[in-house]
Amino acid sequence: MFRYLGASVSGVIAAPMEAVWEVVSDPMRHPQLAGSGHVRSVEVVGDGPMGVGSTFLAKQELQGIRYVSTNRTVIWEPPFRFAWRVGTPFAPQGAQIWMFSMLPDHAGTRIENGVALPFVLPSFFPFSLVHDEFGRREQSQIGPTLDNLARILGVLPPSSVVASERAPVPLTALLPSPILQGSLWVGGTAALLWLLRRRRCC
Repeated sequence: MFRYLGASVSGVIAAPMEAVWEVVSDPMRHPQLAGSGHVRSVEVVGDGPMGVGSTFLAKQELQGIRYVSTNRTVIWEPPFRFAWRVGTPFAPQGAQIWMFSMLPDHAGTRIENGVALPFVLPSFFPFSLVHDEFGRREQSQIGPTLDNLARILGVLPPSSVVASERAPVPLTALLPSPILQGSLWVGGTAALLWLLRRRRCC
């Protein structure tokens, strides 16, 4: 069995859903919001209302490398869910997907921030250790996002925080079957090894 790499962190923000949605659904505010600190600025393409298919460009910096990502909205369900695929014009389908998901809570809003990557690994040991380690690394960047959100809204840090080393199901549902994806990775790796061995032998 194969499983997509990913992670999520959720917590309760002491603010109404409408206020939370207003911040997280505005890509222009993501530089303030992103816990990774990679997002420097965002430009929304076009002047129409946000919705499925809306595009925004994000200038990012990772370990001193600056680049621009093309982001396409794939889920738009105000005020409950907003998800976007991060990719390039050359590989729009082969990219990670991020999401904010909100539900009402007696103390405010339960919000989840999660990511799914288009990379799969077997779910059994020892590959499960890789899944967990990757998930923890992603969580270390997602957690501050919720803290930033609370600070922007002027409320206390999130409570009842729950972290998961798994990609959210609504996001993996937008990707090809993990079995198919895994088979392609295995087949491609086997073909590459065969070619390298053939060149070495001949």
